[in-house]
Amino acid sequence: MGDKTLQMFSDATRDHGMTFRNRGSLQRFDGHARITGPCGDTIEIWIIIEHGRVRYARFETDGCCSSLACGSMACTLASGRRLEDAEGWNPKEILEALGGLPQESAHCALLAADTLSAACRDYMERLRSSRNAALHQGRSQNKVPGKPETRS
Repeated sequence: MGDKTLQMFSDATRDHGMTFRNRGSLQRFDGHARITGPCGDTIEIWIIIEHGRVRYARFETDGCCSSLACGSMACTLASGRRLEDAEGWNPKEILEALGGLPQESAHCALLAADTLSAACRDYMERLRSSRNAALHQGRSQNKVPGKPETRS
């Protein structure tokens, strides 16, 4: 990226776009999402949840400097937040934290926010599924021997 192109970006965007944080996948994770935006860039986010908060958020992207900066900032901002706050993510917060982006790159913040929200929804779905499985397993173990199972 040339010096003239870099001048279009704020210091925070250049910093996160060139020295990104939280990049790389997680082998063990609680939630995950991968979304490809209309521009063709893909952002993938993995999260670990502890006590209802995002403990870790990591990302990968095949996109441009703006996608790198937005993925990096989304994960930075999400860390330590309550799951509910991260799930309803607003791209404006990413844009503000980065000091803005050129208009033609602002969609990268939406892509990062949507991917983070989708990773949170994936966690919630996994949690519901595991609770349903545990509930079903508990019901199966509570059958009375010799008595047929009834369905309600």
